Order: sequence, then C-alpha cells, then structure tokens
Amino acid sequence: MSKYLVDTSVWVEFLRGKKISIKKRLENLLDENRAAITGIILAELLTGISNEKDQRFLEECFLGLPYLEATREIFAVAGKMGATLRKKGVTLPITDLLIAALAKAHTLTVLTLDNHFLTLARPLHVQMELLKGF
Repeated sequence: MSKYLVDTSVWVEFLRGKKISIKKRLENLLDENRAAITGIILAELLTGISNEKDQRFLEECFLGLPYLEATREIFAVAGKMGATLRKKGVTLPITDLLIAALAKAHTLTVLTLDNHFLTLARPLHVQMELLKGF
C-alpha cells in the first residue's frame, strides 16, 4: 500500500470540509497511517491561518503524523531537480521542488490538487496522484 506526502492544496480542502470526496480520501489515509507531513507544508498552512488559537490547534493535530525532515541532502536534490526542469524551460517554486524531493527520497506519492506537480512528476521520476473531479 502506498504512503503519501499530502500537499498543502489537499490539506486546505480537507480543513475547509466542503468537498466530501477529498475529506473521505484523506480521512482514509489518516486512519491507515498512510499520510505524512513536512515543515514546508505546515508553514504554508499556518500562513493561511491568522488566529493563533487555530494555528496551535493545527500544529497539535499534526503532531501525530509522520514528519519528514528536510536535510541538506534533500535541499540539494530539490535544487538539482529545479535545474533539470529549468533546462527544459520549466520553472517551479522551490516549495514544490522540496516536496517532490522529500517524496522521492522516502518513496512516497505526492497527493495533490495542483496540476503543476505533473510537470515535474515524469521527468524527475516522482510519484504523483492528482485528485481530479473532486
């Protein structure tokens, strides 16, 4: 069974709770302990929450999830991924490259709603699952 690095876009929709299919998909992964988090995703989510109480609540909720640390080597891989894509005329945010590098290093699939992740999936050999029609 695959394990996932859940992208910010999926967490946002999950936390909003309006799209039941996304909520159920992520709840299943959480129940099966197949969803991971990393610092850049946590930071992106906290950026969108202005209330300190809600920020603390989110941080506490994420304490139970597998947490992936971005090491010096991971940052180097992310940078090299960016250079590879740039040679092909594609520029992506370092946040997305870092998520991809972490997923690849830990043999995880990136679960996302963002189409631009598909730009890096094939050339960089990163497993992606794009939630469509959700």
